[in-house]
Amino acid sequence: MSVIMGPKKKSSVWQFFNKIDDKKTKCKLCQKEIKSAGNTTNLIGHIRNVHKAAYLEIQPKQTTFNAVTTTDEISNPLDLDTKVTPYNKMDDGVLQFQPVPSCSGSQRSGAPLPKTVNETIDSDLDENVIPLKRQRTIQAAFKDISSYSESGAKTRKLNNCLLFMICKDHQPFSIVENEGFKTLMKTVAPQYKLPSRTTLRRWLDDKYEVISETIKKMLSSIEDITLTTDIWSDTLNMKSFLGITAHFGIDIELYSVTLGVYELDERHTSDYLSEILLKVCQDWKIDQENVTAVVTDNAANIVKAIELAFGRRKHIPCFAHTLNLVAEGTMICIEWRNIVSKVKPIVTWFKQSCIASDELRKATAAATESSAGAAEVKLIQSVDTRWNSTYYMLQRFLELRSVINDILFRHPRAPAMLSASEISTVSSVIMVLRPLEAATKEISGDKYCTSSKIIPLVRCMLSKITSAVIEDPVAKEVQKLAINEINKRMGSIEHVNALAIASILDPRFKRMHFNDPIACSNAVTKIKDLMKKNLHSNEEPESDSDKSDKNEEAFSLWTDHHKLVHRNWKINKSEDVLSDELSVYLRTPVGRLKENPLEIWRDYKIQFPKLYKIAFKYLTIVGTAMEQPRLGETAYMITVYLRQNLSKVKCSLKRFTGLEFKDSIPDFSSKF
Repeated sequence: MSVIMGPKKKSSVWQFFNKIDDKKTKCKLCQKEIKSAGNTTNLIGHIRNVHKAAYLEIQPKQTTFNAVTTTDEISNPLDLDTKVTPYNKMDDGVLQFQPVPSCSGSQRSGAPLPKTVNETIDSDLDENVIPLKRQRTIQAAFKDISSYSESGAKTRKLNNCLLFMICKDHQPFSIVENEGFKTLMKTVAPQYKLPSRTTLRRWLDDKYEVISETIKKMLSSIEDITLTTDIWSDTLNMKSFLGITAHFGIDIELYSVTLGVYELDERHTSDYLSEILLKVCQDWKIDQENVTAVVTDNAANIVKAIELAFGRRKHIPCFAHTLNLVAEGTMICIEWRNIVSKVKPIVTWFKQSCIASDELRKATAAATESSAGAAEVKLIQSVDTRWNSTYYMLQRFLELRSVINDILFRHPRAPAMLSASEISTVSSVIMVLRPLEAATKEISGDKYCTSSKIIPLVRCMLSKITSAVIEDPVAKEVQKLAINEINKRMGSIEHVNALAIASILDPRFKRMHFNDPIACSNAVTKIKDLMKKNLHSNEEPESDSDKSDKNEEAFSLWTDHHKLVHRNWKINKSEDVLSDELSVYLRTPVGRLKENPLEIWRDYKIQFPKLYKIAFKYLTIVGTAMEQPRLGETAYMITVYLRQNLSKVKCSLKRFTGLEFKDSIPDFSSKF
């Protein structure tokens, strides 16, 4: 059998693959390794199933490359003059051919294929190759059209995703009226009809009511909930608002749900605030006994309100707010306050002068060009209500001091630049304040345990500030003030039961960071009491058959004595078990700092069943109310936007509560 061998053609599918060896290739689009044993079947199947757009691109080329080139592929029982024409049948991406008998006489089977046949094949392939796209059935076409109807499956899914985008990204309802967004949706889903902004508002209110009922059921079943709350004022409209957020844990994950932003229309007395807190808990079906702690700032009225509503022991001061008070306490130093007062006008001058800002931008651009991907460097202004803003302002000022000095020198009316000694003072004070800034960042997370970190952070922070070697006299005074403020405001932090228990039951810290042995001992005793309480609550009541001596007569003067002996034996035995469980836990190795303590306790659950429930309760407490300033800022933007129509503020805040509520729910788009 003779075969006409032409030049070997390379399949177009190889443009999407890199060959690793004789048996493996790697897809350029998804980096997945595909087995290839000398053919392209697996490669074509991968492109067809995973990268459909690329598959449609290579279809015409692929069919041409798979054309028949040898007589072995068109052998018996066809005649030699048989023509081969393609027809619309696809098998694994390869076009099939249908034999068409010729009218001429047949020749010997296996003879070389005449040139006319090869030419016919090439011309037929060029003219008759059609896209390898299977036609949809009528049922599938009608099903797809009906899915975009008002109640269709795809329309419902797109509506929910649209609402989720507005809630998650804080987009305005008017986004559906933007030309760019309309063009995008027309391209992505031409049959989808965009809802109006009015319809979106109505849907949001309806969704809020539906989901809030679901969350109410969930909150009613959760035993350990932490509340955070704060009051902020709108000085423009002279209105005050109270934001409330609930925090809880499920398995090893921590979640937060914004319960609402409520307008305060009376004096902010402790009685009035406690009534609102209790009403919110009642509306959301949160049992007061299930509230483990309430985290607020140190204002007297809110602290008293927590005491009236939930009890004094359940209040925890916001650690970040306390750190901010420590930083403010260092401003008592007059020399330091004067230096900060000189930096602020310089930053303000740059913010208000376009010429100075342009010069600063050009001067810093040359430095950032050498650093690939470096962001534009700007001065930072200090804001009293923003924590660590003074620290960031001074830090950035030191970074750009040479550029700032050159620009100020060229402008006679510019503020005076700091002297060399003052710049040295700023550098030294930055070293003192750095532990405060690092502690604030460490404690500000909401996806990991923070309550157990407070006592270790206080000790580490105090150690860093105390051990800092400072030569500048002003910086030394600031260092002394910072240490005094920490001792004043956080000296008794180890006696806060909730924080002490959380630190001891955190496998990463345990008792290592306690300076006060009495506070540590009290916390351990409290843990034992909680274990006993849980044990007694789970015990079954004694039956009449529980007697120490069954052979005794029906009447005995010592019956009560025997019962007391039996009860004392059970108590001693249970106390030994509890004491052993706690002591074994305390002797286990300390966990790594980066580990999730809830994951560690999930592994400890079988070994320490009594301790597990207590650990979960206290480790899910949050250490700060960091989300409250964000709530206040966003709500303030709403009130400013609606300042010309204040009657809409209350309705908009309710809708904002719905937005924040949905934004805080994990996988919101899958809840419908």
